[in-house]
Amino acid sequence: MTDPNSTERARALVKTFYDGGARGEITGFAGSLSEDFELFVPPQLPWGGTFDKQQYIDLLPRVAEALDFANMTYLSLTAEDEHVVALIEIGVQGTDTAIIISEHWDVRDGKAVRLRVAYFDPTPLLRQAAA
Repeated sequence: MTDPNSTERARALVKTFYDGGARGEITGFAGSLSEDFELFVPPQLPWGGTFDKQQYIDLLPRVAEALDFANMTYLSLTAEDEHVVALIEIGVQGTDTAIIISEHWDVRDGKAVRLRVAYFDPTPLLRQAAA
């Protein structure tokens, strides 16, 4: 059975990440990550791979150089229990192009424990990275 309070807490936690990114405080979310946090990013991206908590925190400024969090909109922010899916459209820095990303967050005991990222079409991002 779904606990509505748990669902709303998980949704609010994930939303704080994107809100911080929009304010230019991309690493401010570090305290909301579990010590055993894991990140999975498609390997074709310049920052693709599997990362632990500290590697993720270290990676975030690089991601913010490529993605314009101030120009991000939610296409959907869906939560059930402690699983949250953020379907976002976000600008690519230095371009007038946006891409769609699906980010799947798992939350446990009020902390993010896992993030799996899927890019709909990363071509504009890959072009920008190659420039």
